[in-house]
Amino acid sequence: MKNSLFIVDDHSMLKNGLKNYLETNTAWFVTGTFSTGTECLAELQKRMLKKAAGLAPEDELPDLIIVDIQLINDESGFTLVQQLRNKYPQIKIVMYSMYDTWGFVLQAKDLGVEGYISKVASDEKLVRCLNIVRDGGTYYEKKSESIQQELESILPVLKKQEKTVFEMALQGKTNKQISDELFISLHTVENYISYLIKLAGCKNRDELIEKYK
Repeated sequence: MKNSLFIVDDHSMLKNGLKNYLETNTAWFVTGTFSTGTECLAELQKRMLKKAAGLAPEDELPDLIIVDIQLINDESGFTLVQQLRNKYPQIKIVMYSMYDTWGFVLQAKDLGVEGYISKVASDEKLVRCLNIVRDGGTYYEKKSESIQQELESILPVLKKQEKTVFEMALQGKTNKQISDELFISLHTVENYISYLIKLAGCKNRDELIEKYK
């Protein structure tokens, strides 16, 4: 089905409200809503099997999936995005979240997400985002252009792990949390943060985070 999408979000009211709005006011059809990435992946697998068996068009994969960053039971939407990219690269992804700081936007870009938009954006902006992504473009809700330009000058000189630490710090994670999640020593994280502080021309960690909110 053309213009079909899934919504993966742990807030039932949001899922139902968004589904009703899109199907009433746009050309989009919501063919599946889920609270977890596991549920979404199970349904995609089911539809793949039906598609392989030559069953009805409604069993085809969605064109696009809207994914929240924070799902039920502390499940990360980014984990689902990684799995979708590995198993279903043909499906386009839009991340739709209350978290709109640069750390989350940069991580989404690294994973190849085609769209990123805040939940506080207008309905019109969301629909525009979905349509642009559907048509092969990318849509990232505009933030400060001056900060974006500065980030674009910093990011290319960072190694992969340095960039990951930078993104996680900008997401509000402590050095200890970063150390635990990346399975690297706290000392290594502290060294990365010190380098990033110097690179950004900041005095300390707090100033670094504040600068790139």
